[in-house]
Amino acid sequence: MFLAVWEWVLPIGIGLLVGILISMRRRHDYTQIVMLDAEEFRLNMRKGQLLDLRGENDFSSERINGSRNFPKRSLFQSLSKIRRDQAVFLYDKTGSGLVRSVAKKLIRKGYRPIYVLKGGLDTWTFPLK
Repeated sequence: MFLAVWEWVLPIGIGLLVGILISMRRRHDYTQIVMLDAEEFRLNMRKGQLLDLRGENDFSSERINGSRNFPKRSLFQSLSKIRRDQAVFLYDKTGSGLVRSVAKKLIRKGYRPIYVLKGGLDTWTFPLK
């Protein structure tokens, strides 16, 4: 009789424990990722760190003045160069899923808020360096 009780109590207890652990898992607040049009981006980008996610060749040919180049492959290897206490402004060529995935990863690493140039550099109508 004692063993028969453990046959159903143990799986239920384990299930409850797993459920509690899953519900307590830390959730990330992706509302800290804000998509800005070119005008809003230009007006606010000096309030934080401006990061260009394109390749080095594209960055050297044209870029937004004041931006630093962190191609996606090298960004997460050099996170120590990005300050956590300042907003991060991101852009790439087209505002593709790449920049949004980088923004989500930065949120998970504790960087916030993150501002993304909607439409990427293709929508930038202001002078480039």
